[in-house]
Amino acid sequence: MTRTDQSKWPLTPSQQEQYEAIHKTLTRIRGRHRPFLLTGDVGVGRTFLAHRLTDKSVGYYNIARDHLSQLLIHHKLSDLMPEAVVRFVKKLINESEAPFAIADGFEPLLSLWAVEHSKVLPNFFVALGRAILDQPLLAVVQTSTDHLPYDVFRKDELWPANRRFRLELTLADKEVVATNWGVDPMRGRVSTNLYELLATKLER
Repeated sequence: MTRTDQSKWPLTPSQQEQYEAIHKTLTRIRGRHRPFLLTGDVGVGRTFLAHRLTDKSVGYYNIARDHLSQLLIHHKLSDLMPEAVVRFVKKLINESEAPFAIADGFEPLLSLWAVEHSKVLPNFFVALGRAILDQPLLAVVQTSTDHLPYDVFRKDELWPANRRFRLELTLADKEVVATNWGVDPMRGRVSTNLYELLATKLER
């Protein structure tokens, strides 16, 4: 499915709610500001929502897909620490002329730190949360029970609640996606995430 095709799909109710909240918040900010965070578990449509927030005036950056080679010019992957990534993201965003920016694709790095440097994983969020940027930034992050449970964000010292958005998958969301993909809505109700729904379609 191409991104053009996806742009025609309606947002799910939860995505629409977060779209409106994020767009309203980030477009009203003027001047330098600290980043915002969008979290969600696997298969809830975080990146889909991020793309829908992106237009010609919004910069979208996928760190792992498009910028990892730049990060590795001066660092080995095994030695790449959160603070270095935050400095890179800050430079990237501050050079952008967009009114606000979206940074995605942190998952490979977060998984690496969770396995190899678990004690420094929180440093990424502490350092990113303290960064002052020339325009608003929405960082998109996948939470998981294994490496990064959402409960760690409920403590405001890691990331303040007023700069945090959360996308969760409801029954209504799954029914909308099932309709978009031409899947039996009943399968949507019993699927735990959107990847399971897609697998249902591929099995047919």
